[in-house]
Amino acid sequence: MTTRGGLLIALVIASLAAVASPSPASAQDPAGSTEQQLVERFAPIVMLKAQEAACDANGEPYAPSSVDIVLDNPEVVLRQLGDGNPVVKVGPSAADLYGLNEGFYLDFPGSAFEPGCLYEQDFDKYSDTTTGNRKSIVYANIAKQADEPDKLAVQYWIYWYYNDWNNKHESDWEGIQLLFDVGSVEEALADEPVSVGYAQHEGGERADWDSSKLTREGDRPVVYSSSGSHASYFGSALYIGRSGSEGFGCDTTDGPSDRTDPEVILIPTSASGPDDEFAWIDFAGRWGERQSGPFNGPTGPQDKERWANPVDWHDDLRAGSVVVPAGDSQGDAIINTFCSVVETGSGALITLRTSPLHLVVTLGLLFLIARFLVRRTVWDKVPAVPMIARRRAGQIIRAAASSYRRRSRLLITIGLVYVPAALVVAVFATVLQAIPLVSRVTDLAGQGSETSVTFALLSGGFFNLVAYVAVNAVVASYYDLVSARQDGDTKVSVVDAVRRAWTHVGDLATGFLIAFVIVTFLFVSVIGIPLGIWLLVRFQLMPQAVVVEDLDGPAGLRRSGQLVTGRWFHTAIVLALFNLLIVVSVGVIGLLLLVAIPGVPLWLFSALVSLVYALIVPLAAVGQTLLYGDAVAQHRETEHSPTQDLVTA
Repeated sequence: MTTRGGLLIALVIASLAAVASPSPASAQDPAGSTEQQLVERFAPIVMLKAQEAACDANGEPYAPSSVDIVLDNPEVVLRQLGDGNPVVKVGPSAADLYGLNEGFYLDFPGSAFEPGCLYEQDFDKYSDTTTGNRKSIVYANIAKQADEPDKLAVQYWIYWYYNDWNNKHESDWEGIQLLFDVGSVEEALADEPVSVGYAQHEGGERADWDSSKLTREGDRPVVYSSSGSHASYFGSALYIGRSGSEGFGCDTTDGPSDRTDPEVILIPTSASGPDDEFAWIDFAGRWGERQSGPFNGPTGPQDKERWANPVDWHDDLRAGSVVVPAGDSQGDAIINTFCSVVETGSGALITLRTSPLHLVVTLGLLFLIARFLVRRTVWDKVPAVPMIARRRAGQIIRAAASSYRRRSRLLITIGLVYVPAALVVAVFATVLQAIPLVSRVTDLAGQGSETSVTFALLSGGFFNLVAYVAVNAVVASYYDLVSARQDGDTKVSVVDAVRRAWTHVGDLATGFLIAFVIVTFLFVSVIGIPLGIWLLVRFQLMPQAVVVEDLDGPAGLRRSGQLVTGRWFHTAIVLALFNLLIVVSVGVIGLLLLVAIPGVPLWLFSALVSLVYALIVPLAAVGQTLLYGDAVAQHRETEHSPTQDLVTA
């Protein structure tokens, strides 16, 4: 054989070997590269609420990660339900989890009910760069539904180490799904999705691929992950959950946000066996500490409905979520109250689990305090006129309610001052946002952030207080006129009350501004908060004193302080009860409005909430006016009887 012939034969053999041997890429992806191309083309970009410092509860300390941070981890154990829930394996591997049922669960260091900063610190430790797990990961699965052969779903599953929300638990599985109107991967790669669904707690929200609410970078959807709960949303905002499918409480995705670009790992529908690197897919147990109800560790992707029935799951998703309008102080107050109540309720449930005696004792003490306050006063029925007369706390509350029912139309007309106040708020907020620097700062901070809320308070809180003072002044004017004419035939109209109060508008404005500046300064200083609270109560009767006694602003503040002296706690408790009524009533009705009208614009929401204020605040103003009348009557008594006890119930 010649050398030339040998070389020719060698080249032919080498060529055949190259054709017969798989390339490195195909060896890693036996099913071909089409699936990997598809899942990488539409890989999500995840936005995380920025964390200003370690253990900062207002930011997101966790990131989409690989399950490898808990597998083969000597600090994580696998337990089996039973007597004492014994440890089956320390540092379980994917092979150890394969095929196990719900009787097994992973248990991390720490207590899910009392996380402290331990879970965040452990997450940082387990995902340290030295372990190679620091890079963000999302798992992709291409799913088909048996009875929908002409549809295909591309699912992205996100694993989170800890869920630090109202339903605290170890591990969390969230994600999104893209739905195609084609039956094969090849067709999907040549096409676009028709819809995308974002998982949120037990349900989710969907949007058309060309919807304006879906943000994309090319073909990659942007996912805003809610801080703590990790629910996936379409934008940066504050959201209200009203059910199990939405989550019950408040989800926040507001900025500033950190962008993460997760690596996509394609996973099979089921593992081939315990030696499969994805053997953990066939683990039917819990991925976290075993607890009851919403605090239980979650099951994995294969147990979720969308794994086997992606089309049915997608069709059941909501078309929208309840978004809290930004930039309105009234809206902020309503939503913050709701969020706080739900969070407090969640904390109470956790306390019931971890320390039931502590919760029972606390509730018992609150009940005894409430019972003491109710029984300490008198609830006899007394008239609201004449205004200046001695009344106990219970009598003031009952008289105010009775008088409000009799004069509701007139009092609500007075309360309508809140509507122009709301318009002023909306105009002021719009003007603020039109200023380039202000708009830029709030955009960078994000909707619902502290900066945005500060601007909302500047634009709304001040005018809201002005309206409250105005209603009190007109109501006091009305009841004083009615008291003066009660033996005559002439009836007092709203115009009469407004006209008299208007003659003191300068004095009311001066007194209000002085009180506002002093109290605000003390509250901002933090150290002066106790003094600020004390003065806030002492200044409350200023509108009544100015209008009824024809005083200027500073004199009205001094007179209010004089009337409250010796009655501070009495005044504070009565006013707190009426203001609690305002907060609860406006909060409940405002939330119903948000739920009934998803996506309600700021101006409309502000106007509707103002109407609610117009209904409720006049009742509180009647109560405050009768409280003033009681204080004046007592003060007159003490002038004639200096030895009389000044403390009244």
